[in-house]
Amino acid sequence: NYADPHLNVALPVFSIHGNHDDPLREGARSVSLSAMDILSTAGLVNYFGRAGNVESVDIKPVLIRKKTTKLALFGLGAIRDERLNRMLAAGAVKWVRPAEDAGDWFNLFCIHQNRDQKGRGAKNGVREDSLPSFLDLVIWGHEHECLIDPVESLGDSSYFISQPGSSVATSLIEGEAKGKSVGLLEIKGKHFRMTPIPLNSVRPFVLEQVVLGDERGLDLESPRA
Repeated sequence: NYADPHLNVALPVFSIHGNHDDPLREGARSVSLSAMDILSTAGLVNYFGRAGNVESVDIKPVLIRKKTTKLALFGLGAIRDERLNRMLAAGAVKWVRPAEDAGDWFNLFCIHQNRDQKGRGAKNGVREDSLPSFLDLVIWGHEHECLIDPVESLGDSSYFISQPGSSVATSLIEGEAKGKSVGLLEIKGKHFRMTPIPLNSVRPFVLEQVVLGDERGLDLESPRA
C-alpha cells in the first residue's frame, strides 16, 4: 500500500493471518477469503504469507532495502500443524530466496503455529529444527507466553526465535500471568537487536497454586476439610 500514489501511508504494516482469521470458503466454487484480504483491499495492511495449495507451498519473501541493509521478509499464515509437518517432511515447502547475493540478505520469517519444544507430536506443534538454517530470525506467533528476547533455536538449525506472545490474557494458564511486551526490531546488515517495550495497560492476571496437603492445621480426613 505504501507504493500506491492514492494512499497516504506513514508506517506500512505487513501481516500474515493467524488461526482465527485464516481464509475460509462458503462453497466448493467460492474463493477462500480471510479478514486480512478485506484489510489489504482497503489499503490498510500489506497481507502476505498465504498458502493456497493444500499439498505444497512456495514461501516467497518481500524484499526490502535501506542503504546497505537488505531484508528478505518471509511469512506463512496459520495452517494445521499436521498438514504443515507433512509438507515439511515431504519436501513440499519451497523457500524462494533472492536471486542475487542471497547470502547478503537478512532472512526474517514470520510464522503462526504451535511451537513444539517438548515433543508434542506432529499434530500439536512444529519443531524448530524443521525450519531451514539459512534463516536469521523467526518471529513465532500463536503462542501466548511473552518470550520476546531472542533465543537460539533447538536442534541443528542455527537461527534465533522471538516469541512476542499475546498482548492480552486470553486463557487461564501460567504463561499468561507473566508480563506482556512488544518489541522494536533494529536490523543493520546481518546483525539485529530486539528491544522489548513493556505493555503497561494490560489487565492484571494472577495465577497461584494452592496445595491443600501443604497447608498447616488442615486435616484432609476431616469432614469439614
